[in-house]
Amino acid sequence: MNQEELTFDVIVVGAGPAGLATAIHLAELFRRQGQERTICLLDKGAYPGAHILSGAVMDPKGLDLLLPDWRHTIPTDTTPVTQEHLFFLSRTKAHALPHCNVMRNQGCLIVRLGPLCQGLSRRAEDLGVQIFHGFPAVEPVWDHHGNLQGVVTADVGRNAQGVPGKHFQPGVRLLAPITVIAEGARGHLATRLIRHFQLDRHRAPQQYALGLKEIWEIEPHQSKPGSILHTLGWPLAPDCPGGGFLYHVRPGRLDLGLVVHLSYRNPQTDPFRLLQCWKTHPWLRAILAGGRPLEAGARVLVTGGLQALPNTSFPGGLLVGDAAGLLDGARMKGIHQALLSGIAAARAIHAFPTDWRQSGLLYGRELESLVLPDLWRARNVQPGLGRGLWLGMAHGFFDQKIVRGRALWTWRHHLADRAKLRNARPMPPQPPCQGDTVLDRDRFLFLAGVRHREGQPGHIQVTRSPDALAHHIRQFDAPERYYCPAGVFSLTGASHAPTMRLSPHRCLHCQTCSIKDPDDAILWSPPEGGSGPQYRTM
Repeated sequence: MNQEELTFDVIVVGAGPAGLATAIHLAELFRRQGQERTICLLDKGAYPGAHILSGAVMDPKGLDLLLPDWRHTIPTDTTPVTQEHLFFLSRTKAHALPHCNVMRNQGCLIVRLGPLCQGLSRRAEDLGVQIFHGFPAVEPVWDHHGNLQGVVTADVGRNAQGVPGKHFQPGVRLLAPITVIAEGARGHLATRLIRHFQLDRHRAPQQYALGLKEIWEIEPHQSKPGSILHTLGWPLAPDCPGGGFLYHVRPGRLDLGLVVHLSYRNPQTDPFRLLQCWKTHPWLRAILAGGRPLEAGARVLVTGGLQALPNTSFPGGLLVGDAAGLLDGARMKGIHQALLSGIAAARAIHAFPTDWRQSGLLYGRELESLVLPDLWRARNVQPGLGRGLWLGMAHGFFDQKIVRGRALWTWRHHLADRAKLRNARPMPPQPPCQGDTVLDRDRFLFLAGVRHREGQPGHIQVTRSPDALAHHIRQFDAPERYYCPAGVFSLTGASHAPTMRLSPHRCLHCQTCSIKDPDDAILWSPPEGGSGPQYRTM
């Protein structure tokens, strides 16, 4: 069967902040010039914001540049940051630390990123952008020169009521002179394109962290709207960088979570269990007492910074936002960087709508003006934290507050996260995490709204042979059983000949498995359109 083809002037893959900013600003530029151009925006989520998850404390400068009137025209809840605190946790105590304002949160806003993207989607549609939700971009389309020419998308057949059908429809080829990849951290197409064009050649290996988040309804008297709190220490091991966060939004709502950097060495590290144990700390239990969880989810974020930044343009397209790795590692903020990169991409494409070479050159210059100065200032913070918590914090204070990122040295990571695992060792029995604040994985997935059609083709593949699996278990104790927050991977069968059982219907699309597997033997691709988490206010 021949594939259907549709042609556009620009294709944007991903309806997060970066993709929406690209589409909105580009549509506005074309409208001002009286030009009629077709912009296609694809997203694999079932509706706007379905796969959007962030902390999220946002520097508003990106949104202010994109839409100066957004506070009056984009309906979304925002809470100005009024105070911030940093605590070091022991098993039973919370010790206040000076936060030194390294994250520079003055003037920032606590936002709900999913609803914000819903509002931006409506603005994009009002400008004539054609948005297709529930359509994953599954394959690149190459021209006869080997340049990117577009993408192949597919969707579950749906009836008139929008109910998924029984058959996977043939892929549709979407073609355009320029395709913007805005899939977020560790995107499927972005990963393939970076490898195909060797965009990360001579760069440091990219680094990632897994963020797990829950939204709680708490007693109103426990609320401190505008207050943000970060924690270090327990329950994270010394060789497991990361920390917790609590953001007081409106009265009665608390956003909380744990960020675990995937550079940890112990293959039995279980980020999901660490989150649940973290919530049993007496200090946190007191805050959550009488509350209930409303929503939950998980997603990786990219932390490699400037040293790991790939070339952001390639034959036929551009990388924007976290797909390019533009998160500010000192402030741990990426929303404004994503928005600014989308604006930069739109300006470049508007100037050269059919010439990817000239667009790529101009995009690079725009990034140097809008985004890269912050990445340069932050370049040593994350590598410094890899040298130990206290040394890393002392270095971060010196680097950001004393020399303001102008150190004469540049540190870099030398190994990918997957290469940092060490051989598994017998571990003492871990005490169970118990209490009213603890969720099991099934409850967590329920709160994430995870949905995958029964019987759909599997989107996760493990390429190990039985012998390789046996060696994998002996050496690393099958770490995918621990690092996957959704419990997709489990061992079954006899102890002398176990097999790996996959439960892809549980998948949160967090991408941890494609990052942390020590043999790079797990292949993740987008499932049927509209599958996965169904976030509402994350």
